Formats: sequence, structure tokens, C-alpha cells
Amino acid sequence: MQEQDYLTFVLDVLRRKIKEIDVKMAEGEQDIAQMHAYFWENYNEFDEYGYEVYDNSAALKSRMREQKDYTKERSRYEKMLDSPYFGRVDFCYEGEKEPERYYIGIANLSAGRAEDPYVFDWRAPVCGLFYDYDKGPAQFLAPAGIMTGEVTGKKQYKIKCGKLVYVLEHEMNIDDEILQQALLEHADASLKSIVTTIQREQNRIIRDQKHRILAVQGCAGSGKTSVALHRIAYLLYHNRNRLNAAQVFILSPNSIFADYISRILPELGEENIHEMTFDDFAYRQLREYGEAEDRYDELEKLLHPGEPYGKPASAHAAYKQTREFIQELDGFVLSLEWEIVDIRDFRYKKMELKETEISKLFYEKLADVPLLGRMEKIGEFVIDAEETLRGRNMDDGEKQEIFSRLEQMYTDKGLLSLYCRFLLETGYKPPDASDGILRYEDVYPLLYLKYALYGCQWRTQAKHLVIDEMQDYTYLQYVLIDKLFHCPMTILGDRGQTMAERQQDALTFLPKIFGKDAHCVYLDKSYRSTEEIMAFAGRISQETSVHAVRRHGDVPQIKPCATKEAMYRELAEDLVKEAQYETLAVLCLDAKRAKEAAEVLSACPGIRQAALLTKDSMKFGRGISVMPFYLAKGLEFDAVFIPDLQEYVTPLHKQALYINVTRALHKLRLYELKKK
Repeated sequence: MQEQDYLTFVLDVLRRKIKEIDVKMAEGEQDIAQMHAYFWENYNEFDEYGYEVYDNSAALKSRMREQKDYTKERSRYEKMLDSPYFGRVDFCYEGEKEPERYYIGIANLSAGRAEDPYVFDWRAPVCGLFYDYDKGPAQFLAPAGIMTGEVTGKKQYKIKCGKLVYVLEHEMNIDDEILQQALLEHADASLKSIVTTIQREQNRIIRDQKHRILAVQGCAGSGKTSVALHRIAYLLYHNRNRLNAAQVFILSPNSIFADYISRILPELGEENIHEMTFDDFAYRQLREYGEAEDRYDELEKLLHPGEPYGKPASAHAAYKQTREFIQELDGFVLSLEWEIVDIRDFRYKKMELKETEISKLFYEKLADVPLLGRMEKIGEFVIDAEETLRGRNMDDGEKQEIFSRLEQMYTDKGLLSLYCRFLLETGYKPPDASDGILRYEDVYPLLYLKYALYGCQWRTQAKHLVIDEMQDYTYLQYVLIDKLFHCPMTILGDRGQTMAERQQDALTFLPKIFGKDAHCVYLDKSYRSTEEIMAFAGRISQETSVHAVRRHGDVPQIKPCATKEAMYRELAEDLVKEAQYETLAVLCLDAKRAKEAAEVLSACPGIRQAALLTKDSMKFGRGISVMPFYLAKGLEFDAVFIPDLQEYVTPLHKQALYINVTRALHKLRLYELKKK
């Protein structure tokens, strides 16, 4: 069958499938309406035990779930009408004479459940051949075992609006011509699917099911986040009975980034996953102790030492996140077992428990229970014993009285006061919370102490965790993550984009926390920026191991300006010139300068709006975005404009500049005020 004929055939199947679903949905709507009518017409006649109510409700819920599934299936077929497949691999099984043809798209398409697909989902085992092999001997792992044979041909298709634009037949994997075309496209307000251009090294990460903890160290533009989300889509596809989207969590840098990546999974036919920042989680856990600073508050202070951006971090701020500091905290918790407990005889009505009995329970039988949770356990023991003697349950007032009296045997239960006591005893200055703000350097030590003394009360249903920007998490934060999440993880980041004065390679200590479960993978090829932009970035970072995919563009320009007004005028003119691009970013050193730039640029002729993004922003859109460097992490833009180049002087500023520069796909302009 000719290529155009096969495409026509597949499109006809899709249209027929959509019509069949429409009929089923119409019948379903009619059934649901009849169920509702029957329920209300006969409600008073249902049996007194509620069995009929239950049966009718269950049947209605089942029908509504079916309708939801039909809606998802229809949406998937609608997407496939635009481009039903993008690749084909011809594979001749060992012992066979003729090869099988496998067309590859974003989802399966077949005549029926037991029928061979006309189009295979890119996540199907056989589709790994397309990504992993050139022509020649090959194999893949199928449910029946390892299948061996030979790849005899591979094709790639560009189909748009149901029309065949071109077909390419090549021996090499994911042809450079196709990749180049994808890289030349304009950036969007959302991260895009990469199923048509997945590279061999990326495919190995996506399909890895052997390692419980997979840590990916990848350079800027290597596709780390896309790979991680495609990996989640792959795992959801292959573990339907054990994993669903509601059980997958992602720790993201901020809400802007979360919005940016929100389209990927729905595009791949999966539901979106839960997202949160670790700072938000910590704040919710510690809200009773006041407002808590976040990482961006800390960064602003580091960017402006000596300026009135709030109380600066202490000299021990970095040490408070280390393994050694955790060991000191652990030692302090052990010492508290004898120092904050005054065990004495307990009497309540006819109940009596001697000091020796309580001590035995407290120090021996309940030794594995967190220190400040042990008296509650003893209270439960007392209540159980008394209820057994009485032969009836005690009322809530009596129970509360017992718990209250036992809790009084603690001489100090205040988390903040105990933390301050620890700092004083170990020679550190306790935090000044007179303004009701908890300093960022103390947030995670305090959270660790809370879990050590009270236990971790937060329970998650997570069965997979994704951590992005791994280089920006401290040793202490990873220890807390290990306590909170007992599930497989995909961890990714780039040491070159550390938001600190020195780069941090998390892979050097992750195995110490997660043990042998941690498997490390490296991606050193950048697919985002042109070679000229990556060369410019390399001169900033002095990084020599990063390789840019072969794609050329304009050389980045540094434009000298005599005054601030001239700089903004030049910047505004360049923004207007590049208005054909979907996304343009003005990336600044900090929040104050971003606010100033957005206000000035919004008033310039030819610029409709320069949207200011702050740490509280929730959405990312097309057009001109203005933001501090730390909010741009993980994002990419067609063109990037960086004002005030002369202010990037410290090691932290250089890190910020590298992050800003590597956001650009096609154009990069920098503006520098020249000293008089």
C-alpha cells in the first residue's frame, strides 16, 4: 500500500471510530437521563435498607465513568486526525523472511481490542526499535520475552492537518533533518512533546524501569524535563494496574514552571500529575510558627548584601543544611530523652500507674516512637487497659483528661524553643523571630527537628516522585524527601545552573542518602540553543563538556549604552524588531530590576505589554515576559534580552548570567552601561 493510501486508510478508521464513540456517548447520555428519572420517580418505594439506592447509584457512577472514558478516547482520536503517526520501523523477526511494518504515533489505533494496531503507541515495546536502532541487527523486550531480528527500514513522516507533507527514509536514528526542523520552530507558552524527536540517550531514560531512583544530570537544553514527563507517560502506560496520575508528584521550582509543563501529559493522552514546591510544603508544615521565607527571599538577600532586603543570612546558613549539622541535631534529640521529661506516678480516679512502669514503657517498649509522641501512646495504653476492666468505652472528656495529665510530664514541648535551645547549646546564634518571619536557613532544620520529635504525620499516596532542578536542593532537603517519599523517583538537574556562588553536584551525595538504589545518568548534548549562543554560554561557565546540536544562528550581541534611558530605548526597539517571535524574555538580575524594566518597557511605543512575572505568578504566556533570572529556570524563549550586563560581577551573578543566556533558542541580546 502506498504511503498516501495508508494515511487515507488510517484517517478513515479514525473518523469511523469517532462516529462510533459519538453514538455510544449519545446512548450513554440517554441512559443517564433515564436513570436519574427512574431514581426520583421511585425513590419513595425503594427498600428500607438502602440496597436499591446503592445499586442505582453504583450503576449511575459506572455509566458516568464510561462516558468520561469515551470523552478521553474521542479527544485522543481527534488529536490523531491532525497527525496520526510520525514514524515507521520495519522489523524482520529472526526466522522470518518478510519484515513487519510498525507505524508509530502518540496512541494506539486498531479495529478492535484483540486486533493488531494500525498505529502503535510510541510507548509500546516494539517502538523502542525506532528510537534505539539504525538498520541492522536489533532486539526488543516484549511480554513474551526478548525478540531478536533485523531493522530493515525506518521512515519519518511530517503530517499536518491530515495531509502528508513529506516522508524521509534514512538509516540514521531520528534524522538530523527532522530534528533541525523541530529546533527551528518557535517556542510556545507551554513545553512541547518530543515524541517525534526522542534521541537514543533520552529514550533509555524514558524506558528505564530497572532503577528505583534515577538521577539525570543534564546540561541546559538537553531536554531533561521533557524526558522526565515522557518517562512518567511511559510508566503510566506500562503500569496501568499499579500506577495512576493521581499517585505521581512533581516537586517543581515555582508555579510559573508548573504551568509551563502542564500541557505535556494531556498531549500524550495522560492526566496531569500533582505539583508543588518544597518550600510551599515546608511552609504548610510550619505555619503555626509564623511566616516562612522561601528560596527566592534568600536569593534576593544574597544578590544584595548590605542592602535593606530583610535580615541577612547568618554565617552558618550553609552549614545548617549539611550532613554534619543533621548529626548534631540527632545528638540533641537523643539528649532530650532525659532532659525534657519528668516522669512520676500517674493517678486518675481508680487508675494508677507507677513511675517505674511509665519509664519502662517510655524508654524501652516505645523507644522507636518519636520522643514527643510517646506519652500519647502511653495514654492509649492506659485507656485500653481501663476500658477492658470497665467493659465499656470511656467518654471523650475522660480520655482527654488522661492525655493532658500525661503530656504534663514533658517539661518543654515547644518546637521553636527547643530549636533555639539546640542552637545556643551548640554555639550558634538563635533566630530572631521578633517580626514573625522564619528565616529560610532555619526552615528545613526546624522541619527536620519536628519530624524527629513528633514523627512525620504527613502521609502521601505517591508512587512516583519527580524532582526538577536537583542541584538547588540541599543535603538536608534530600534527607527530608527520603523520609516523606518511600517510592521510586526521577531526579533531574544541571550543576551548571546552581543558584549559588558555587556549583553543586547533587550526584556526589545522593547515593549516601538513597543508597545503591540511586542510578546516575548524564546528558551532555544541548538541543535548545544555537551553537553561537552555547559558545557564548560556555565562555561564562567555563564548561567544556557540553555539546550543542549542529544549528547556527546570529552571534549574540553585547550593546554598549551611555545611559539607562538609552539602554531601555535600545532594548524596546529590539523587542519591536523581533515581534514575529512567539515568546520574548527580558531577564533581569533580581525582582527590583525586573519591576523597573517592565514599567519602563510597557510605556514604550510599539510595545503593547511587557508582562512582569514574580514569584507569586501562576501563569506563563506568549509575548514579552519580564522576570528575575531565578524564575526563568526550566523555561525557554525564542529571543532573550538581558539588560544591565555591567552588574553581573560576583560568582552568584555569573551563575545567574549563565542561566539567563541558556534560555534563548534563536536570539540573544545583552545591554551594558559603559562607565564614563
